[in-house]
Amino acid sequence: MLRFFERFGSCDIIINQPIVEYDIRILDGLLNREYISFTIEFRRVYNVNTEIIKLLHTNLLKNKKIKLVTNKYKLNRYFHQLGFNAIFKSLINEEVVDIDNIDIVLIGGSADSSPKIKDIVKNTELDNLTLILVQHVEPDKKGIFDEILQSTTRNRVSYAKDGQKIQKGRVYIAPNDKHLKVNNGFFVLSDEEIYNFSRPSVSISYESFSSFYKERLLVIQECGYAQDGVDKLELLKSNSSKLIIQNKDDCEARPMITNALALHVEDYIFNVENIILFIDLINKNEDSLFDFLLDMIFKKYGHDFKEYHRDLIKRRLAIFMLMHNIKTLKDAVGIILFNKVAFKSFFLEVSINVTEFFRHPILIKNSIDIVVKSYKNIKHLKIWSAGCSSGEEVYSTLILLKNLNMYEKSTIYATDFNEVILEEAKNGIFSKEVYTLAKENFAKLELDDDLDNYFEIYDNFVIANENIRKKILFFQHNLVTDGSFNEFDIIICKNVVIYFNEKLQERVFKLFYDSLKFGGFLILGKSEIINQKYSSKFQECSSGYKIFKKVA
Repeated sequence: MLRFFERFGSCDIIINQPIVEYDIRILDGLLNREYISFTIEFRRVYNVNTEIIKLLHTNLLKNKKIKLVTNKYKLNRYFHQLGFNAIFKSLINEEVVDIDNIDIVLIGGSADSSPKIKDIVKNTELDNLTLILVQHVEPDKKGIFDEILQSTTRNRVSYAKDGQKIQKGRVYIAPNDKHLKVNNGFFVLSDEEIYNFSRPSVSISYESFSSFYKERLLVIQECGYAQDGVDKLELLKSNSSKLIIQNKDDCEARPMITNALALHVEDYIFNVENIILFIDLINKNEDSLFDFLLDMIFKKYGHDFKEYHRDLIKRRLAIFMLMHNIKTLKDAVGIILFNKVAFKSFFLEVSINVTEFFRHPILIKNSIDIVVKSYKNIKHLKIWSAGCSSGEEVYSTLILLKNLNMYEKSTIYATDFNEVILEEAKNGIFSKEVYTLAKENFAKLELDDDLDNYFEIYDNFVIANENIRKKILFFQHNLVTDGSFNEFDIIICKNVVIYFNEKLQERVFKLFYDSLKFGGFLILGKSEIINQKYSSKFQECSSGYKIFKKVA
């Protein structure tokens, strides 16, 4: 989807997903106009295809002044690898909610909020927090909500008392017919006039607690028919207090929520499940945050990183925080769990694999000997490149098959669990730096061929020829969660299982075993070994070069 704006002889172009053929034609037409300069901003775009790369290259060669802007770090890095200057503008750090220092959670509501409050109290731990509840109740109604809530939680529940010191790990309820305020960490019960037809008034509590606790306060606006509380939400924002508004779809009494949402001052709109998760996160200690993050990523997004090497994930998390100017681990965990865009950015960092064209030429020579000896007369050769990353390994394999006169009878399946990097692999675009190393490695194979035969050569990058790219079947597959999908003669998986712990390696090697034909070959990276449980089922074919034959 492309939009453009003319401004003082310049052209600002904004490109969003999905990018279709019509958008590329419009972009081509705009770049051919005589504007003084162009700004092309890629918003929420993780990858661009070869046609856009060629367009940019052609017009930059004409010395046109083009500024590229992207809010995806992965795309920014991709542009730079291909020789384009691009500006990275993170949208994530604009949405970071500082939750590291929250001490007080204040829930305000009216009718229809009690069942949700009960769920929240029942399912949250409050070791490091205080939970305060302010609801509209009838002036003459005897308060028994403390007894109801106490039966659901180990945290102590009580009605607030005048002059009482506020303590962590406690749940306090505003008593009926009294306004609940705070003074220097102590409760104040007030007989002031009814406000917004209410006493206790949610608005008065919001104003008092926000003015004292400021950024250390989290307010949760619950359901209700009245307007009480809504008139102080903008004050919360000015005091740097945080605000969650209950998802209105979960409320029968919606006016309070509808009016709150109309102000657009909330940090999050959550259902009860996410409110509980958010409070749990705030309550966590530093030493338990990492495990909490991995558990919740699996529950919310279905990606299981728990069996990856922990140091790898921690390094990638640190890079993610640096990229987006996130100061604390708790803030990072919060934005990853509650912002899908942020999670995808983190996911892309975690799933980066090390790959290279014709890596370890001696290993490749041994592989060639085995392939020629075992499959010279085969009618159809099926190969799986598992964890293919950006595609260097799979393109290398195809070029080698071409040299062995086995190209036509081969089918290569290239998979990765990272859909963005799969698109890069499909593009088949590689930097000149990557290609220079590819040529050095290819020369060591001493084949009677020129690597330039397989690529279109540009100033700062190369593109794999179409007849090479179309031979490869790319699709998404997760070695951790997905099963076997075919029976292969050869499986190539380099520099992937090295990042898994023993439990996960066992699961992956079972997958490889189930996916190989009897007598088929598994080719691993130089630093990888067969999982001990499967060592008797594979025979090493070339000492030290990680080529294994399925024998049992």
